[in-house]
Amino acid sequence: MAGLAVTVLGCSGSYAAAGQACSGYLIQSSTTTLWVDCGPGTLANVQNHVGLEDIDAIVVSHHHPDHCAELPVIYNAYKYFTDVRHIRAVGTADVRRVTDAFQPDGDSGDLFDWEIVTDGCVAEIGDIELNFSQTDHPVETLAMRFRCDGASIVYTADTGRGWSLARLGQEPDIVVGEGTLIDATDNPAIPHISCTHLAADANKVGAKRLVVTHVPPGSDPSQHLDEAASVFDGNVELAVTGRTFSTI
Repeated sequence: MAGLAVTVLGCSGSYAAAGQACSGYLIQSSTTTLWVDCGPGTLANVQNHVGLEDIDAIVVSHHHPDHCAELPVIYNAYKYFTDVRHIRAVGTADVRRVTDAFQPDGDSGDLFDWEIVTDGCVAEIGDIELNFSQTDHPVETLAMRFRCDGASIVYTADTGRGWSLARLGQEPDIVVGEGTLIDATDNPAIPHISCTHLAADANKVGAKRLVVTHVPPGSDPSQHLDEAASVFDGNVELAVTGRTFSTI
């Protein structure tokens, strides 16, 4: 494929709705495949799209369990059921800490080639460049911008109102943004943003397309979509497990 594509492996916020999975995405160029966030349920879903051997790296935004709790199971899958001896793992120090805790010797580095990233870090994986920006969330959480051949996708991860998409540059082709709250549930004390806030922020950076994700179970996804669409100037869509969004 030319450009970049994002495939939704799971998009339930905080915990998985019935038959769904928590946060996880595939970011793909023509030659590189990244597994971004690996919440519960995403290991099963990723295998609908690629083989585990085809993944070039796993990138994790933060250590809240709905974004990283599949990592110990991923360790077992690679370690005992594939020929992969090492896989690149990119994330915060706490993502490694909680993953290491599941190993008898307290170290998952025999499989995961860990690369610890923080605010402002840049990484290159295959032909994709990643830029990281720390969001407004109770634990260290990194939003990401993926660039390849002039195309870009921004993933907000989880954030409150104190962070802006502008920290990752202007005019992304696609913003995959958390729209955890709607106007009826919006509360500054909750460390997440509303669809209205997300859409307004996406307008400010000139995003071409907006994908609303991280909708919590029990909330009506159509309300999240409608509120974002009432504000955003471009095309707004809802993250749905299994769906792919492309920059071309």
